[in-house]
Amino acid sequence: MGRRWTIPGAVAVTLLAGCSGEEEPDAVIEIADVQFGPPDVTVPVGGTVEWRFDDGGVLHHVESDPTIVVEDEFDSGITGVGTFRHTFDRAGTYTYTCSVHRYMTGTVTVE
Repeated sequence: MGRRWTIPGAVAVTLLAGCSGEEEPDAVIEIADVQFGPPDVTVPVGGTVEWRFDDGGVLHHVESDPTIVVEDEFDSGITGVGTFRHTFDRAGTYTYTCSVHRYMTGTVTVE
């Protein structure tokens, strides 16, 4: 009979997390209860923001403010699940909104 090896749960999770190949975002914004949380974040130039759609399937849309023309525009498309990431390559303040729920707004400050 061959030998069986076991890895304690915490170590296995750490090993698996390290193999994902995708770096952790600089900021995470949860979309739940029909709001962005937190709505305003600050990241460094070259930083990545991840929006997580976790509102029970309610449709949302993360997009740079359509009334402000900026070079670093972003658009998640309308969805109710998953995540959306955007990397900001220029310093500035970027306003974003949900086109489905226009009262949902926030800002990303890039320093």
